[in-house]
Amino acid sequence: MNAPSSMKGKASLREVTEVPPAPAKVRAKPRAVRRTQAERTALSDARMFDAAMQLIVEQGTHATTLKEVGERAGYSRGLASSRFGSKDALFGQLVLHFNTSWTRELANKVGTRGGAQACLAALRAVEGFLASHSGYMQAMYILWFESISSHNEVRDHLAAYHEIYRSDVAHWVEEGIVGGEIDASVDAECYAFGFCSFIFGTIYQWLVAPDNVDLPKQFEAYRRSTAKAFGIAY
Repeated sequence: MNAPSSMKGKASLREVTEVPPAPAKVRAKPRAVRRTQAERTALSDARMFDAAMQLIVEQGTHATTLKEVGERAGYSRGLASSRFGSKDALFGQLVLHFNTSWTRELANKVGTRGGAQACLAALRAVEGFLASHSGYMQAMYILWFESISSHNEVRDHLAAYHEIYRSDVAHWVEEGIVGGEIDASVDAECYAFGFCSFIFGTIYQWLVAPDNVDLPKQFEAYRRSTAKAFGIAY
């Protein structure tokens, strides 16, 4: 049956006159922000420090090479050598990098405290740092202990930092004595030496046999003994 004359050509007319939908707009990709040279250098240094720490834990300082550090970090084998010049210089910078991280953590935890409260806050800071940076500490302890027989630059940095650590603790104790918070019979220098000996000795034992050392228990016991020595309530 033929379609009525009024219907003829309707479909074709619609197809011709209908405007096709406009194509969806394609969003331009945001242009990547280029890092500055200083930012690129800082990033590559951080990656090489991480690579160096991994290698130190795996094979010690003497077997670690600058070539391996560069490759492990994802760069050319010559970048670490070009950047640091020698393995001893790289390790020295690694110690500086660690000390910066630790100093920042200590400042955050101690804040404006002084005297006995500063000593107790510092002990909590060390305990927290160990819990969140155990791999870092393992690498640094290997580096520190192996630096005794070699790596003069590392040993010099470490000796200077130990002196600063003891000086800070002694200052807190003296501050507490002057303020009447800490018993005047406490020897500030001796306490500072014992404080650092506890920290470094405890960490060493924990790294050697982590399953045999209950860090929270040991730190809590030392905080209590500190409060008792200072003559304050805990």
